[in-house]
Amino acid sequence: MSTQETIVDVTVTDSKGNPVHGLKQSDFVVKEDNKAQTIVGRSFREVGSDSQATTERAAQKLPPNVYTNDQPTPTTSAVNILLLDALNSSVLDRVEVKKQAVNYLKNMPKGTRVAVLGLSTQLRILQGFTSDPSVLIAAVGSKKVRELPSPFTNTDSTDIIDSQSDAESELGEDDTAAMFTQFENDVAAQQKDVNIQVTLEALNQIAAYVHGIKGRKNLIWFTDGIPMTIFPTGGTSDVEGITDYDKQIRQTTDLLNDAEISVYPVDARRLYSDPSNGADQHLGNISARTSSNVATAQTEFLQKKGTEQLSMDAVAEATGGQAYYNTNDLKTAVGKAISNGSNYYSFSYIRPSSEFDGKYHSIDVTVDRPKVTLGYRRGYNADDIQHNAITPTLSLSTAAPPAYGSNMTASMGRGVPTTSQIKFLVSVNPSTEPAKPTDPPLLGTLDPKLVGKPLVRYDLEYSLPPSQLMFAVQPDKTVRSSLEFDIAAYDVYGKRITGLSQSISPRPITVEQYKAMLRKPLQFYQQIDLPAGEIFLRVGVLDRVSDKVGTMEIPLTVKKKIAVAAVPAVVPGGADGK
Repeated sequence: MSTQETIVDVTVTDSKGNPVHGLKQSDFVVKEDNKAQTIVGRSFREVGSDSQATTERAAQKLPPNVYTNDQPTPTTSAVNILLLDALNSSVLDRVEVKKQAVNYLKNMPKGTRVAVLGLSTQLRILQGFTSDPSVLIAAVGSKKVRELPSPFTNTDSTDIIDSQSDAESELGEDDTAAMFTQFENDVAAQQKDVNIQVTLEALNQIAAYVHGIKGRKNLIWFTDGIPMTIFPTGGTSDVEGITDYDKQIRQTTDLLNDAEISVYPVDARRLYSDPSNGADQHLGNISARTSSNVATAQTEFLQKKGTEQLSMDAVAEATGGQAYYNTNDLKTAVGKAISNGSNYYSFSYIRPSSEFDGKYHSIDVTVDRPKVTLGYRRGYNADDIQHNAITPTLSLSTAAPPAYGSNMTASMGRGVPTTSQIKFLVSVNPSTEPAKPTDPPLLGTLDPKLVGKPLVRYDLEYSLPPSQLMFAVQPDKTVRSSLEFDIAAYDVYGKRITGLSQSISPRPITVEQYKAMLRKPLQFYQQIDLPAGEIFLRVGVLDRVSDKVGTMEIPLTVKKKIAVAAVPAVVPGGADGK
């Protein structure tokens, strides 16, 4: 006989919205379907209370164009996903969202792990989990976060009306208006239906991608909001436009909860007002007929706004998150969502019944502390989640894949998290040295489609402490190392455009020589030709003896012409900054 354990993550905040720390298991009471449940003792833990203590290690102060893969200590076990929703947001709103997200990332707490996803007609990984603000800012500002053509043609009704002047002359004005209103409603309903289907699929995929990451995940979802059902206004066949998404929403909620994802919808529209209340729509300046139309528009606006906010509240409540809307301060909303979702209590209890009866079971949590607000998922559907599980096609893991058999392909992929098994520094600058006659005409495995395009040669200078490396002992008691230095450059769409891999296997050295070598950092120099434009440059170091890896991703903007010769940065003595 098997038992099913239900995990509950609970945020506890005071009257000012600040997290409450120091609560004990005995302070919590959990009920399922109004019946008290026993919290599994080994499962109770508080997350986030020691976040200040984990940031004592200050970040290195590096010269310009010098980068390190030595990441700050994570401030919490929770990880965060920024979902930039271009499918359900207007162009103007997306511009403001990028601006506000960048403002937050510039000042986010050290060690906060964030991934950036983009949603248009499909879901994309713009940046895997990293705590490097510069990489995240580059991903948010990337051209890749743009709306792709919709599966349905967005038809402009004014063009249709202009092309149908003959038909208009045969119909009365009211009949013509009704006909085109119905047509517009049908097109809008179909488009919304597609958007909802794509959105639900995207949420399902996110749940699959992060399922293997232990602990809580906070999904901060920038969106204009979508209705959970489609109900077009006007016309004569409204009922036919209603689509029931109950089954799909239920499946999505199950997957999100099973993956411990709490959703924090953030309304990208900020403070917004009824567009029918503009100066040109003032009731004192318009006819009675237009006044009636304005009143109808106002009613529709309020209904639409209310439905969209209810849908945001619903997905937040179902997953233990919180919705933020009707605010111009999106930066603060993001900060609150990440802080709220990074300070929580987690525990579990054994479900009263292990059967998958398909019924909804409510969860109620109370805490013995006055004037606090609790955030947690309010229930679950007793469905067989394994039956609904989706196989992930991409990885959003918080750890980079290992280099199996000295193969760096997986570790050098676009958006793969930074790894620090081998810590190093690297300076990246346009080369100031003239090309030598012995230099090859091209450095790197350039995409054939870019041959003939402007290229700029870049210098990469590595520095790493040899104490991190493993040396293989030879039969004659000497020791030998073997290293690989890799570069992979990607465009803003994630396509690899060039790369370079170089291995060094110095001659064996004696133990005395090895001890002397430990006194100074190991230096290595590479050059590669990069095409002009926005590039994500991934660099990596592999110790072939131990299979340990160090990688990082660097955002670059390569200019066609270098106006002033760059002065190579002076790399500090070692990867620890000493």
